[in-house]
Amino acid sequence: MDLVTYYPGQKVTIFLETLDGYGVRENVISTPTVNRIIFPNFTLAPGYPQFMMQLDTGLYTFQFVLPTGAAAVGSYLVDVGYNRVSDGYSIIKAYQVVVIAPYGNYSATIGN
Repeated sequence: MDLVTYYPGQKVTIFLETLDGYGVRENVISTPTVNRIIFPNFTLAPGYPQFMMQLDTGLYTFQFVLPTGAAAVGSYLVDVGYNRVSDGYSIIKAYQVVVIAPYGNYSATIGN
């Protein structure tokens, strides 16, 4: 599982590199799909699955914008699937997106 860190409201970019048995990039049978995004409260992001965009042979990307506010902080799971050309196997790759609060907190309360 790949791990990336962001702040609330930022655009997340994930990359997928698909390789053959020799470690050389190869295209897959069909465009890789972001099957689902799971929010920190274990609910599903609406509007999935969505296709990734191909940048080059065996290189794909996908972007989405994180929610804002304190509820956006936590770990997200991005679930990507594709079928390899070399053997036809279905592959699932997971990305963990950790969203942290800027400067470690969202608000400060000053006591009287």
